[in-house]
Amino acid sequence: MTVSLRNKIMFITLAAGLVAGCQKDNDKFFPDPYAGGKPQLGVKFSEALPTPSSGAPGEKITYRVTGLMAYKDSIRFYQNGELATITNITDSTLTITVPATANSGTGWAAIGAQIFPAPLFRVNGKAKLDNTFKSGSGTDAPIYQIIPTSDNRFLLTGAFRLYNSNGQGNWLNGIAKIEKHGQYVTDMNTDSAAGRTGRIYSAAEMDDGRFIVAGSFNSYGYKKGLFNFARVNISGKIDTTVQTVIPEEYNYDPDAGLPDMTEALSKDTVSSFNGGTSSAPTKIFEQNGRVIAFGGMGLYQQIYYKSSTRTARVTDMRRIHTVMAMDLDGNLDSTYHYDLSNHEGLPGADGFVSDAVLMDDGKLVIVGKFPRFDGVAAGNIVRLDANGRVDNTFKAGAGANGDVFSITFNKATRKFAITGNFTSFNGQACHGLILLNEDGSPVTNFQTDVFVNGYPLYALQLKSGMVVTSGSFEKYGTRSKKGLVILNADGSYATAYNNTGDLTGVVYGMLETTSAEGETAVMIHGFIPSFDNTNVGNIFRLVLAK
Repeated sequence: MTVSLRNKIMFITLAAGLVAGCQKDNDKFFPDPYAGGKPQLGVKFSEALPTPSSGAPGEKITYRVTGLMAYKDSIRFYQNGELATITNITDSTLTITVPATANSGTGWAAIGAQIFPAPLFRVNGKAKLDNTFKSGSGTDAPIYQIIPTSDNRFLLTGAFRLYNSNGQGNWLNGIAKIEKHGQYVTDMNTDSAAGRTGRIYSAAEMDDGRFIVAGSFNSYGYKKGLFNFARVNISGKIDTTVQTVIPEEYNYDPDAGLPDMTEALSKDTVSSFNGGTSSAPTKIFEQNGRVIAFGGMGLYQQIYYKSSTRTARVTDMRRIHTVMAMDLDGNLDSTYHYDLSNHEGLPGADGFVSDAVLMDDGKLVIVGKFPRFDGVAAGNIVRLDANGRVDNTFKAGAGANGDVFSITFNKATRKFAITGNFTSFNGQACHGLILLNEDGSPVTNFQTDVFVNGYPLYALQLKSGMVVTSGSFEKYGTRSKKGLVILNADGSYATAYNNTGDLTGVVYGMLETTSAEGETAVMIHGFIPSFDNTNVGNIFRLVLAK
C-alpha cells in the first residue's frame, strides 16, 4: 500500500496530539498564542452590490460599508487591483471614482496590511460576454480544438463527456458539434467516440464533410485496435469497411445442420482509416487529400490485413519523427518528410514541438523548443515546404531565444502571432509576444509591455489588427489584467476593450467570428472555469463592439 507524504504528515501530527493529550500534567498552563495580536478594525462591507452596480471609468460608485470613518485618512481602495480615488466616506458609505484602467471584479479596501473585500462591480466598455452564445453550462472537461465546418457549424474536440448537459447516458467522449451560436447539434451521434479514457486533440474536415480525428485513443465507438486516428462520418460514427483476413481454424461439419462460417470468418468490418501513430499527435491538418500530423510521434502504424485474422492483427511499423503525412485512408505518404533510402521519417525536431500552422500553399510553420530541425539550425521555429523539407527562404533568422508556446496566422493581415517565454526574436527585443510577417521576419512596429508574473500562452490577431492575448500573467505592464488582455495593432493597451474581469484557466484556442447581432466576436475555448466573474464551462464568446 502506498502512503502519500501528506498522509504521513497528518498521521504524525495526529499521533503527537494524542500523546500530548494523554499526559498527566493537566494543571500546566500555556500562554495564549493569540495574545498581543492586533484587534479587528470593525470594517464590514455590505453584501449588496454598489450603486450603480455597473458603470464606466470616471463614474462615481457608492458601497455600503460600516466602520471606515476612524480610518478615513489611511484607507486605500482597489477596483480589481487598480487603485481608485476615494471621493467620500461616511458612517455607512464609501464613494469612489472608477479608475481609467479598471476592469470588472470585486474590490477591496486596504487599511495598513489588512484587506476588506467589497462586492462585485462591472466596468462598462467595448468588450462583453456574448449572451447570445448559447453554450449554457459548457463542457465538463477541456476543449482542445474548435474547427469551423462546411455546414456553418463548429466541431469541438477534447476530453469532455458533456456539452451543456447533452451526453447524459451516452457520453460524448471528446467530440461534439454545435451551431454557430452555441446550441448543441443533436443529429451527430458519436456512439461514445473515444471512450471513457480517450482524448481527441484535433480534427480536420474532408471535402465531403467527413472528418479525420486524432488524439489519444485506441477505440472509437465499437471499433477497437485503433492507432490514435479515425475517420468519422457526418453522422458522428466511425467510417468502416470490410477487409479480407485469414480465417481462423474452423471445423465445419456439414452433417450438423449448421451454416458454413468459413466465408464469414474470412471477413472483418474494420475502421476505414487504416493508419496512425504509436503516440498521440498534437494537431492534424487536411489539405488536397493529404493528412498532415505533427507532435511527439515515433512510429507510424498500419494493420496488414492479408496476414491478419479477426483476432490476431499483424502491424506494419515505420519510424517517423515530429511530422508525417498520410492519405485519406491512412496510408503513409512517403513523399512527405520521409527518407525512402532508410525507410523512415526525416530526423525532425531536436526537442519538442508545441504548435503549427498550415498555409494555403502547403507550407507548415512549426514552433516549440528545438535548436535544430532535420539537422538544420532553427531557433524554436521552422517552416517546411509542401514536401515536408526545411524551407530555407523563411526569414526567422536566429528565431526565438526561448520556448515558443503557440502560433496563429491571420489571413487578412498576413501576420503570424507567436507567444512564449522568449525575450528576443532574431535580435528584436520583445516580451514573449511578437508578430511576424508572412516571410518570418519580425514586425518592427509591434511592441508589447511586460507580462507580469507569468507568460502569454496564446494570441490571436484579428482582422482589425487588434491582438487578443491569454496567459498566466497577472498584470500587463502596471495594469492589473489577469489571464486575458486585448492589445491594439501596435501592441499598446486597448483601454476601451479591457473592461472585462479575470480569466481563470488556460486558453487552448480562439476563433474570430461574429455575434448574433453581427458584431466582431472571438470564440475562446480551453480549460476555462470562469471569465469575467462568470462560470463559462471551458467555452465562451467575447463581443468586441466598434
